[in-house]
Amino acid sequence: MASPGSHERPRIRSEPRAWARQHALTATGLVVAVTVFGLALRFVLLGDRIAHWDEGRVGYWIVYYQETGSFAYRRIIHGPFIQHVNRWLFPILGANDFTMRLPVAIVGGLLPATALLFREHLRRVEMAVMALFLALNPVLLYYSRFMRSDVLVATFMFAAFGFLVRFYDTRRFRYVYAAAALMAAGFAAKENAIIYVATWIGAAGLLADQALYRPRGHDSGADLLWSKVSAARERSREAPAVVRARVVDYSFHLVMAGVLFVFLSLFFYAPRGAGVEGLNYPPADPATTLGFWEAVTNPVQLPTLVLDTWNYVQEEFVTWVTQADETGENETLTAQYAEFLGRYVEVMGTRAAALSVFAVIGFLYERYGRDRSRNLVMFAAYGGFVSVLGYPLGTDIFGAWIVVHALVPLSIPAAVGLSRVADWGREALAADDRVGVTAAVVVLLVVVAQFAVVGGPAVYQHDQSDSNTLVQYAQPGDDPREELRTIREVAADGDGGTDVLLYYGEPDERYDDGSALVEQDPSGWNSSNMNYRPLCSKWFNTLPLPWYFASAEADVACERSDKNLSVRAVNDQPPVVITARTDSTVPEDILSEHYERESYEMRSYGTEMTFWVHESHAEGDGA
Repeated sequence: MASPGSHERPRIRSEPRAWARQHALTATGLVVAVTVFGLALRFVLLGDRIAHWDEGRVGYWIVYYQETGSFAYRRIIHGPFIQHVNRWLFPILGANDFTMRLPVAIVGGLLPATALLFREHLRRVEMAVMALFLALNPVLLYYSRFMRSDVLVATFMFAAFGFLVRFYDTRRFRYVYAAAALMAAGFAAKENAIIYVATWIGAAGLLADQALYRPRGHDSGADLLWSKVSAARERSREAPAVVRARVVDYSFHLVMAGVLFVFLSLFFYAPRGAGVEGLNYPPADPATTLGFWEAVTNPVQLPTLVLDTWNYVQEEFVTWVTQADETGENETLTAQYAEFLGRYVEVMGTRAAALSVFAVIGFLYERYGRDRSRNLVMFAAYGGFVSVLGYPLGTDIFGAWIVVHALVPLSIPAAVGLSRVADWGREALAADDRVGVTAAVVVLLVVVAQFAVVGGPAVYQHDQSDSNTLVQYAQPGDDPREELRTIREVAADGDGGTDVLLYYGEPDERYDDGSALVEQDPSGWNSSNMNYRPLCSKWFNTLPLPWYFASAEADVACERSDKNLSVRAVNDQPPVVITARTDSTVPEDILSEHYERESYEMRSYGTEMTFWVHESHAEGDGA
């Protein structure tokens, strides 16, 4: 007969398992709820802000890719991931500001879900807090609503790291394949994916040094290393067949993961259509170029495609690296670094104060307040802190988007720090410590209020304001949305005439190369290095307008003579005329007879353009 207590043992053993399942489900539910909320925040008014200079430039080339079928990677517009994705989305959802930002919003919105990948190393409350930081931080939220690749590369590489952690926890090779695929997407998103790998190596080195400097249960770091080597040798002697099989198994899966990485990278980076020659003016014939699909359908050509793509991409990467440390005129690298570091810290202090402060608290607590520091927390802290110091050195133009790369890894120690404050509050409540409870509640309320007081206005209300530290100079300060809508409408009419006329009439001796909207010499209007349409425009000065012209399929012409502009305004009556506010030659009296005008700041400050809309197309005239 079984002893009386024997029937209790299965129930006792199952209770921890049931509790663990419930615990995991609760943590998963919290993270999923936060992720869904973060996604919703990224979709609100997603297409409301007028395109930034960079968004307009990349958007133009995506429309060009859609129209011509020609694509080639160019480091000046960063990785090809967003170009391929939007190339597929535009025909389905339309080429507009909402659609072009949609992939970044989705990927950035899913970033909080990466907290689940660290469930073996973080407590439930830490996972939920980490997800909240990634969902609500104003910097991450702002740039998840922006067609730049910083949030893309940060999410892909951070998730890849998370899957490697899962592989370490479970030894399941599916996580290695997931990491390889995400790393390929990360490298295809932006060149600084390589910096993530460098920070991983550096953080791992610091962890190794920490373990060897203060070994637990060993006389020295050398003794710790020798014990590991001895244990491996002992296992090899006891079960050599098992060891060999494991080595073969690991080698096979690592090689296959490498093949997956290479194939996906080739898919993203290989040319399409006429390749880079198809982006030039005049564009080359696609039949003369070996592209991805041609090689896939004829595998004999795959080695040639791989070699050509590697040589070209490698050259572009080298150019990107060498230009990263360029400085402005009359400015030393040291002075520029000091300026950029100061601005970097300012963004962290004004738009990511809670995350930044609690990251420091979490790091200090983890390193000095626990009997055993968790490697994950220390690893993330090392990577985040070195990014604060490194990214201002590796950029030639400052934009708050580079702060993203420090905040994402720092979300882990920040979650530890804020969770510890919550623990102190609970402990104070249990001890009837009213002062402690009040302090903890105040801290938590300040963190929650940060989004409403700081994040909301910065992300939604003042997303184009020069006073907003998240806004980069090339973001238009105003919004000519009505005029852009008119351009789209008249282009859709398809009457065959000029839809938009760009004008800049300042004579040669007063021609301002930085303000002009039209190329100086009309004899060169039909020539260009790249196919910057309209060729007659001073293309970069007019950004982001080329994106709106291309997406609307508008017919755009140029004019340099004030007399010719007057004649065309009276006789041809182009629906929209665009001039520089500083241009003293604009025949305002003649234009005012039949046009309504409005001036807009097309950078955060100092670059105004005037939009003249013909009265027949002005709002309320039934156009």
